[in-house]
Amino acid sequence: MGIIHKPRQSVVVKLVKADYQGILTNHAIVITGGSRGIGFAIARKFADEGAKVLITGRNAESLEVACRQIGINAKMLVQDVSKIEDFDSFIRDCEVVLNESVTGFVLNAGISYHEGNFLNVTQESYDQQMNTNLRANFFIAQAFINKLIEKSKQGNILFISSETAGKSNDLPYGLAKLAINSLVGGLARRVYQKGIRVNAIAPGVTLTDMKKGKDLLRDDYANSSVAGRFLLPEETAEIACFMMSDLSKCISGEIIYCDAGSHLKINGLESEYSL
Repeated sequence: MGIIHKPRQSVVVKLVKADYQGILTNHAIVITGGSRGIGFAIARKFADEGAKVLITGRNAESLEVACRQIGINAKMLVQDVSKIEDFDSFIRDCEVVLNESVTGFVLNAGISYHEGNFLNVTQESYDQQMNTNLRANFFIAQAFINKLIEKSKQGNILFISSETAGKSNDLPYGLAKLAINSLVGGLARRVYQKGIRVNAIAPGVTLTDMKKGKDLLRDDYANSSVAGRFLLPEETAEIACFMMSDLSKCISGEIIYCDAGSHLKINGLESEYSL
């Protein structure tokens, strides 16, 4: 497993939140994987800014708890996105629950098995990660865009990618996120003039419960990032709010890295971040 190091230093993060005074009012947004972590923080921020939000996930109990915490603007739909066979029906189900047309999707649901090595990947783990992280997101986006075009409506899609996608990768999670980044660029120019924007946020290592295999290495993960700490879901949520609002109407096809620059290589060295 290797040596587990202690943190270099204690880190205090002053979280700054923008108050747009209801900038997402009249928006109805679906957040997949919205009961916890980054998805939950995004849903809560959107609801605070006036949006009606629908969170989806596999666990009804977790969704119910999340809805209570978010408040009256939140609704839920139990759905494992990797199991969807009829994506048009999924969009319709979302609109039935919201009781109005969906204006935006945050495609956040994702899984990672942190195999650590290419040789540890199994066919089962590969398929599960690709189905959740790539296949589901691809076909939800396709069905949503089709619906918007048919009804001549504007809309917004925000994929949640990863800093991992900024580097070459041989594991299913990273490969799926690389494909998502390519998909964002491929779609954006095709649909912008139809009033549809497509972007992605690529968070760095974030303090969530998606840490299977990570718990014993918490300090190493924090120390190995440029930030020298775990990032917070609320930090990503602030960027997501801006990207889903009309403030960013001129932005499409972009991958916004929220990782303090960890995906960047300087002088070929990734391990020496400070002077």
